[in-house]
Parts: sequence; structure tokens; C-alpha cells
Amino acid sequence: YRELQCESIESFLSGQNTLTILRTGGGKSLIYAAASILSQALTVVFTPQKSLMDDQVREMVKFGIPAAMLYASSEQSPQVQEKIVSEIASGLIRILFITPEKYVKNLKFRNMLQNISTTRGLQFVIDEAHC
Repeated sequence: YRELQCESIESFLSGQNTLTILRTGGGKSLIYAAASILSQALTVVFTPQKSLMDDQVREMVKFGIPAAMLYASSEQSPQVQEKIVSEIASGLIRILFITPEKYVKNLKFRNMLQNISTTRGLQFVIDEAHC
């Protein structure tokens, strides 16, 4: 582990609000990935760009962590989005990458997350400071 990673993971898992500021490539993703593996909670990661989400989902899946992404764009069909939401609701997805716009514009989705927060837990991560 690198500097601040263990402390951040422990803080995250204990339910504390956690702010970790690391340089690009400093290991921020490992913090929320480990916390997601060690808890039953759904981890929702706010990421501003689809290209960043593509890379992050690919990395998580490569390491065996069920991950998906939702974004506000016509590139992602309603059928794909419905499948992802169903997988989230059933607990198959551990980490969800989402754009802030997609989260804000979908009340039904936010209500579903509220239900998840009471059953298995919910963790939020802002992966880019400009989100």
C-alpha cells in the first residue's frame, strides 16, 4: 500500500466521511475498490467523463470486481441502462461509475439507491475534484 491508502480504506470502512487527495496515479482507485470488496455496500463513483469510466470499469473487471457505468448519453441504450439498474438492484454490481448529470436527472434511480442504502449500504466517491 502507498501513503494514505490504508488509513483511507479503514476510515471509509468505518463509515466516516473520508477525503483523500492524491496525485494522478497515486492509488485513489485502490482505496474505493478495496473498500467495496471488504464491505457489502454498493460504491457509487462520480466520474465526469465516459472515457475515464471506460478505463476504470475495465480495470475493476480485470481484477474480478463487478463494475458498471451509467452516463447521460444516447450512446448507452435504455435497454443497457435497465439491465445495469437491474444488476445493481439484485446486488450483482459492486461499483457503479456514473456521471453527475445522470445521477441528478434520474429521481427513480436515486430512490433505488436510497433503498439500497438501508439494506446493504451505499458509499459515494467523487473521483475527480471538478465533479
